[in-house]
Amino acid sequence: MREPTASYLDSRASYVPAEFQHDFDVAECALDDQLENLQRQYATAIRAASRARFEVELLEKRTDMHPHVLAQAKRQRSAAETRSERLMRAMDALEERLENE
Repeated sequence: MREPTASYLDSRASYVPAEFQHDFDVAECALDDQLENLQRQYATAIRAASRARFEVELLEKRTDMHPHVLAQAKRQRSAAETRSERLMRAMDALEERLENE
């Protein structure tokens, strides 16, 4: 087996030597798995945020609720929305990383 020339290596920024190809494939699979896991977490977070918004809307319509119950529901809604936003940013960053490799 011939080693690639220096000019070939310069033209191929993504060249991976044969002895490291398996490691490279495993690393790429790990990133794909991580992205898939983030997508599942994001789907769960979006559903939780939607439920929290719905609960706040229902509680705001009631007149027999103590104000601290509504305040707690609003905090939960805010936390759920923040979590989903963070997961979206993490997914975007990971997708960008996968595209650049």
